[in-house]
Amino acid sequence: MFPRIPQSSYVLVNHWFRLRSLEVEQTVLIQHPQLGLIIKKIALIDRNGLIWSKGENSASISVEQFGPVNKNQVIGRVLKVFKKPESYSAPEAF
Repeated sequence: MFPRIPQSSYVLVNHWFRLRSLEVEQTVLIQHPQLGLIIKKIALIDRNGLIWSKGENSASISVEQFGPVNKNQVIGRVLKVFKKPESYSAPEAF
């Protein structure tokens, strides 16, 4: 999801989404069988309830290549992104 979610960022994910329905254009955390944990935007929810997702980066995997996932593979909805500060440097050891 770069550039909106830069590398080394933290995301706050709401896994209580099951109480509310998922919607197109929501950003979600998915447990993909081949790719592992991945953040994508919902492109389409088909009539069988399968979720098709897309990335925002031009180098992202296409909707067709990524394929659909079941609702149980969606870990949760991304609520907030915490970007690593530009001037961050690790604390020095004593």
